[in-house]
Amino acid sequence: MKAISLIQPYATLIMLGYKKLETRSWQTSHRGNLAIHASAGKPGWAREVCQRDPYIRAILADHGMSFDGPAMTRGAILGTVSVSAIHPINERLIANLAPLEIACGDYSMPGRFAWELFGAVPLAESIACRGALSVWEVPTDVVQKIYPHANLSL
Repeated sequence: MKAISLIQPYATLIMLGYKKLETRSWQTSHRGNLAIHASAGKPGWAREVCQRDPYIRAILADHGMSFDGPAMTRGAILGTVSVSAIHPINERLIANLAPLEIACGDYSMPGRFAWELFGAVPLAESIACRGALSVWEVPTDVVQKIYPHANLSL
């Protein structure tokens, strides 16, 4: 199973169903199931986004969360989504986005891409796991915790 690590609050916003696009400076050929991993780091710029952006701040407050609060899980897999498409970021794409989606990504151009995500399935409990850069392979023991009833030996 593949995964991607994201700084908080973005991993949580995906799992809550608010963030539908993940912006990157690179494409991937991966389509389908993708685990969402919340990185362990707490960069100052991310704290500032949570405090200053009215859309993100309101969503977190509605869910009883804050950047430094215990509900903002880090260093763990939070759930899964599906990647359906990769879109080059251009003016047409940006013109069709809601303000919240714009607040949740880096839509500077040129050469950036929006990964279209759907079907967020949060885990009942996050699973501690070390993350990595790029799209990475989830260790088998963690996959077994994500899908405890699946026969992974096939």
